[in-house]
Amino acid sequence: MRPQIVVSTACLPGVQPLMSRIGDLRQHGLTAIELGAGVRVGEDLELLLSEGGTQFFIHNYFPPPATSFVLNLASADETVRDRSGDLVRAALDLSARLGAPFYSVHGGFITDPVGFDGTGFVFPAPGSKDEAAYAMERFIGTLRGLLKSAATCGVKIMVENNVCVQAAVGRLLLQSADGFAELFMALPDPNLGMLLDTGHLNVSARTLGFDRGRFVDQVQPYVRAFHVHDNDGTADTHDVVAPSSWVLDVLRRPAFHGLPMVIESKFSDASGLSRHVEWLERELRH
Repeated sequence: MRPQIVVSTACLPGVQPLMSRIGDLRQHGLTAIELGAGVRVGEDLELLLSEGGTQFFIHNYFPPPATSFVLNLASADETVRDRSGDLVRAALDLSARLGAPFYSVHGGFITDPVGFDGTGFVFPAPGSKDEAAYAMERFIGTLRGLLKSAATCGVKIMVENNVCVQAAVGRLLLQSADGFAELFMALPDPNLGMLLDTGHLNVSARTLGFDRGRFVDQVQPYVRAFHVHDNDGTADTHDVVAPSSWVLDVLRRPAFHGLPMVIESKFSDASGLSRHVEWLERELRH
């Protein structure tokens, strides 16, 4: 089965108007596109509906709201949780109109971030050891309601594994296999799946001291899509997957054949990204 390779709008440098970035990608033969970071969205959003010949996917904080905030479906702040739910419902609606098969969202945070350090969010410490359980309960409850909206729209929801650097230990949900087992036990819904982010996994495995391969073994039944990129395990740098990378061994597993694989590595231009797509397709056919 031919691999389904998708490229993220976040792969290219800077921030462009939405349709300009899509046009750049399409000029290089890239017609399966994940809409996420790296674009400015305005009145051109509706033009997406007339982009024939392009398969779109929507990721997390898209379309961005007029007033920015940090999406967190597990937030203890009811206002943040409600705004997050509203954004997801809007994304599900747009996904349905675009014919996207699923929408992907980040796993929840135990505490809401208070800043950004240039590479990721800065999180305060939880008030008690019980906060993780409370946050998971909120995340599951919010997601249960959103799955009803997903069913109405005919769009699935994919939950992405969080990236855990040392400073974020104890502040995030869904970075371990046990967390995903708990989620899917609580919500055995056919419209729910996991988006496995290989870069996030590499950092979290190093930080928390677990084995990447064992993690993949445990979550394999839930995985329905991928974010594909690499790093040295210390930070989520969105490096290109190299020929010797462990990531290829994961993507080549028979259980994952045919799943959407969204490239999230950083490239200087669309030409380099296009060449990487061609290389990855060849690698995954072997």
